[in-house]
Amino acid sequence: MLDQDPTEKDQREITIETLSTPPLDIPPAPLDRRLVSCIIDSGLIISIWLGVLLVMRDSSWLSVDLPHSVSLLALAFVYYFVTEWLLAASVGKLVMKLRVLGTDGDPCSLTESFIRNAVRLIDWLPLFYLLGIGLILTSAKRRRAGDRLANTTVTLAPLRDENPPPAPFLYH
Repeated sequence: MLDQDPTEKDQREITIETLSTPPLDIPPAPLDRRLVSCIIDSGLIISIWLGVLLVMRDSSWLSVDLPHSVSLLALAFVYYFVTEWLLAASVGKLVMKLRVLGTDGDPCSLTESFIRNAVRLIDWLPLFYLLGIGLILTSAKRRRAGDRLANTTVTLAPLRDENPPPAPFLYH
């Protein structure tokens, strides 16, 4: 293994320029955490989908037909789109302590979430996110097609400061 100069930056580090602080260097999310979060989200989506079908008393839920496939894809899109827009993370990402950020370091916006998740079907091709995983492995910032088009990155959630500075005392 080659020795790396400790002064060199890791090529997989994401640098976010800010006006009030020095640039932040945030590592992209590791692939294993992303995979586990995807498994958690997939289990949740399928559970919700099956629950809805059971409530509707749809006994044909085992059949793989176009209406059932479309309804499952629509549910997955809405789930990811809404959670990543409102929380900057899906439930699986929250559990795995991951966040979806724009290149400016802000949480994923409405537009970024829409673009990122509209392209999710392409990342899923040819089967079970093989294209998405390939793109993540070949990207310096570990971004799949949806991330590249939306200009977002999945990162580790920032750690909370256990000893934050005291709030300023306001005189009034």
